[in-house]
Amino acid sequence: MSEPTSSQFKRLKSDEARKTFYAELKEPKWWLGGCQRSAKFGWVQVFERSDGKCIYCSRDLAASTDALAESTEEHLVPRSLLEANGVKSDNEHNMAVCCAGCNGLKAEYLPPTSHLCWRSRKTFIKECSRFVAECRLKNFQKYKSHVENVLKKRAGM
Repeated sequence: MSEPTSSQFKRLKSDEARKTFYAELKEPKWWLGGCQRSAKFGWVQVFERSDGKCIYCSRDLAASTDALAESTEEHLVPRSLLEANGVKSDNEHNMAVCCAGCNGLKAEYLPPTSHLCWRSRKTFIKECSRFVAECRLKNFQKYKSHVENVLKKRAGM
């Protein structure tokens, strides 16, 4: 059987589906590691650990106050999946800083439980980055002619 592609990501729409999906995930459950959110571990530590860059696209979120203000705390494995299964979502290994665009594209989408990316945080992030890039490409293709028309008008063409 071939490895599932990032286009096979799906969004689980019910707690029942989330429970079934989570039960199918194998060890190691890397997202359970690290310390829990506390006075000593929060957004600042997540931001600093990532060097102020989006986990998926590497956008420098410290480059402007707008980028910084729009940055989000990303739960790599979505909160909705973990909380439906009684699992804490704010563990250090499950948290990352993310730009608003990537967070909106990734949303609650997940790779299939059979995907090898579930084996480590690093491979999971890489696969999610691929998914986000795929979503961006689809959006580009969808809106390309509209953007070109607006830019031509602005240029007086």
